[in-house]
Amino acid sequence: MNSPAANRPAFDLIRGHVTASTFAALDMTGSLDRLAERGLSVEEAGSNRFLSEGLFRYLSQRGVLYLEGDRYHLTETGRSLYEDRGYLVWLAGGYSEPLRRFGDLLTGQATYRKEVLRDGKWVAVGSALLGKKDVQPEVVKLMSDLEFSRVADIGCGNAHFLITLHDQLGCSGLGVDISPEAVEEARREIDAAGKSAHIDTVVADGSDISSIQGLEDVDLAVTFFFLHEVYEKGFDALVDYLRQLAARLPAGAHVLTAEVTATPSSTRTDDVFGPEFALVHSVMGQYLLDEDGWRRAFTEAGLTVKAMVRPAMPDGLLVLAQKNA
Repeated sequence: MNSPAANRPAFDLIRGHVTASTFAALDMTGSLDRLAERGLSVEEAGSNRFLSEGLFRYLSQRGVLYLEGDRYHLTETGRSLYEDRGYLVWLAGGYSEPLRRFGDLLTGQATYRKEVLRDGKWVAVGSALLGKKDVQPEVVKLMSDLEFSRVADIGCGNAHFLITLHDQLGCSGLGVDISPEAVEEARREIDAAGKSAHIDTVVADGSDISSIQGLEDVDLAVTFFFLHEVYEKGFDALVDYLRQLAARLPAGAHVLTAEVTATPSSTRTDDVFGPEFALVHSVMGQYLLDEDGWRRAFTEAGLTVKAMVRPAMPDGLLVLAQKNA
């Protein structure tokens, strides 16, 4: 006998939405790491015991948790979700409000940046988590073949990437972020890691190259999921930005960027992540480039493309380019 929900995909979407939102909430409240490491009791999940019991019962029903004694633990499915939690935090934490108000944005009842705004904190946190798992290994591999001593991270967030680079490769760093709160958090993380003598941070608009001090001393500039925001102003603006960045860097310096590539706009696609990434960015009036478009942008800016690599991130792309000596 078929189940009542057979051939009714709406219920699969409901399950996915609720599971993603609640699982992300555990990470956003600081409980998920403890759950993954040693399990969690209902009392440890939050002050609202009734809701905590309901959440753990729900996630157990959906195969994410199991109960052993008085503590809940992650199942194999739960472990898989934990490994990919960055994507869930990025979406549920960062874009829940724009998606909730999507109808108002669609009809013009609301305007992005005026009545509706994404949550930049959770976009940054989710991006850092997913990047560490699915982008950073390939980034470090690309970097290991380069000669450099100082790295600028434009849009550095909490500076975890620069901290990791100093740990693994011994290079110094310059973190740039437009958010004073992000730079303050970055400085706390840098101090806690004992890296304040090696990593500097500045508050500056990464989209305005003239506002960034110290690029002349940098031999590798990285931009992770940032350049599509420059592309919002048009392809010529992106090329001009890359040209200005290259002009500030010393001869022979490298530029490394990570982005998500565009997917076909008018045909069915099996791309795992790109269509969703493209849609939430269309809310902000941002378009995505395909692989050929990124190569053309760097080339027209006078940079030589040395490598284009597909990391583990679905639909992701790494572009390594060099300023001519």
